[in-house]
Amino acid sequence: MRGSMKFIGLIAAAIGMATPASGQAIVEAVQRGDSLLAQGQPKQALAEYEKARELGAGSAIFLNRLASLYMQTGGYRQAAESLQQSLAEDPRQLPVYSALGEAFLAMSQLDSSIFYVEQASILAPSSTKVHSTLGYLYMQAGQSERARERLDRALALDAKNAEAYRLYGYYYAEKDSVDQAIEQYQKLAELSPDNVEAYNNIAFLLAGTGRYAAALEYYKRAKDQAQDPYLAQAITAKIEEVQAVLAGEMRARYILVETEASALEILEKIAQGADFSQLAQQLSIAPNANQG
Repeated sequence: MRGSMKFIGLIAAAIGMATPASGQAIVEAVQRGDSLLAQGQPKQALAEYEKARELGAGSAIFLNRLASLYMQTGGYRQAAESLQQSLAEDPRQLPVYSALGEAFLAMSQLDSSIFYVEQASILAPSSTKVHSTLGYLYMQAGQSERARERLDRALALDAKNAEAYRLYGYYYAEKDSVDQAIEQYQKLAELSPDNVEAYNNIAFLLAGTGRYAAALEYYKRAKDQAQDPYLAQAITAKIEEVQAVLAGEMRARYILVETEASALEILEKIAQGADFSQLAQQLSIAPNANQG
């Protein structure tokens, strides 16, 4: 019995409690919450954690776990409040600043989100992840130069920061610097060969600039990596669109005729504005002429 009471005492110290008398009730509420969460019931788990808080739980560790449950259930304001209380307990918690940034972003409070992630960068100036997160936030805020500064810093700290390359791809695409965007997404694909987004974005950019054959290859790679059946279906539709364009281009490349006179006659009609594909259907002697 003494051993079990010591164990409860250790848990109680971790989660924080108002009085020793309420300690066991707090521990039991937290344990029920953890069990419910393990069963995939975050709302019920949250209810147990809220009971523990009402009983006096209030350590930084407990508040962080409570905030996580609020985030999972869409309670972003309550999550932010819990995280702020956690920082009051211990202001040196780097993950809590980042979590606050996430909570405020979910509430569309971009300035507050940036503020807390900036605090994280002060605590951890060598964290490549924090800098790439700030790059993303500044992009959302329309501050492209600040975003670029942060992404440059992220890559200077870690040249294999895949997220930074993904964001840079988006950055250049927004500026219509297509080749530079493709280059960044290619780097992302090298670092993360199963990244569907990288291949899909490259394909989209290539198709948008008329490089259909290359686009088709990247769409096929994207489809090979797609785990979601709906995503795979959407990519398949893109593949079919590009294949149709390529087939149209190939049909328009030549019209097979028997004589030079026929060729000259067709050239004259083209010069007068006749449709190449229609002429191919009408006059070509190729086996696929009926397809244009």
